[in-house]
Amino acid sequence: MIRRLAPAFAALAVTAASLSAAAPATAELLWSQSFDSRALAGPMRFSIYLPPGYHAPDQAERRYPVVYLLHGVGDDERAWPQFGRVEQTLDGLIAARELPSFIVVMPNGLKSWWVDSADIGGPGNYATAVRDDLPAHVEATWRAMTVRDGRFVAGLSMGGFGALRLGFENPERYRAIGALSAALWNRVQAGWKPADPARMTRIFTGAFGEPFDPQRFLANHPRRYLPRVQDPAEPIGIYLQAGDDDGFGTQFSTLELFEELRDRSIPAELRIDDGGHDWKVWRSALGPMLQWFAAQIRPD
Repeated sequence: MIRRLAPAFAALAVTAASLSAAAPATAELLWSQSFDSRALAGPMRFSIYLPPGYHAPDQAERRYPVVYLLHGVGDDERAWPQFGRVEQTLDGLIAARELPSFIVVMPNGLKSWWVDSADIGGPGNYATAVRDDLPAHVEATWRAMTVRDGRFVAGLSMGGFGALRLGFENPERYRAIGALSAALWNRVQAGWKPADPARMTRIFTGAFGEPFDPQRFLANHPRRYLPRVQDPAEPIGIYLQAGDDDGFGTQFSTLELFEELRDRSIPAELRIDDGGHDWKVWRSALGPMLQWFAAQIRPD
């Protein structure tokens, strides 16, 4: 009896092994990881997407380009995976061979506006944390590329502001920048006084002082750093997108920035899509932005 069953079990084992070998490698989404950030003097949370095949034995030496994807006001490290459908978007494009494999890192920036504010009692030094601490942790823990040509920063709304500021201030660190519906607040000028100070507190939570200090805001605005990308040592890609029905007017401020870049002879890509200031627009914009990023990577 045992002898008769043994070949059947052997055949079943071979079949299972064959199915396992033929099964496509799946992506991995790690929610709400954390590490100790020196800039924040405490933990920083983030979610991370690892592409299909990352854990395959034959890919053990491969390093992947990485996108640091920043959220907007009121969201956290779970927003892009949950509402932006990062995993589904990348899985689909990678499977269709329409996008190379990327790692995507989605940090929690509170309502920091992705600037440093510890010196004024704000949310904390999030610009330094995203620029220095987070990449150092990611590159030491996962096989993310450690060179500029494989590092990108992007975000939506507040995250678009943060991505532009980080990229414009530090063009030596990023190959390209993506800003979706960037909240640029072009109405703020020196001496500007908000009609509703309580609303500014809700939106900015002390990132630019409390009460809101327009001088501090302008000193941290992406436009301040435009001279750094006017003639960079290495080319930097700039991708701007907004919805044409955005109730906050980011389509107009995005167009203003695009025109200023063009006046300065700084190349940029502009996309105005149908829609408002919402996840439907940002979900649709994610794939094309990543494909544009991929085209910026220079072949070895």
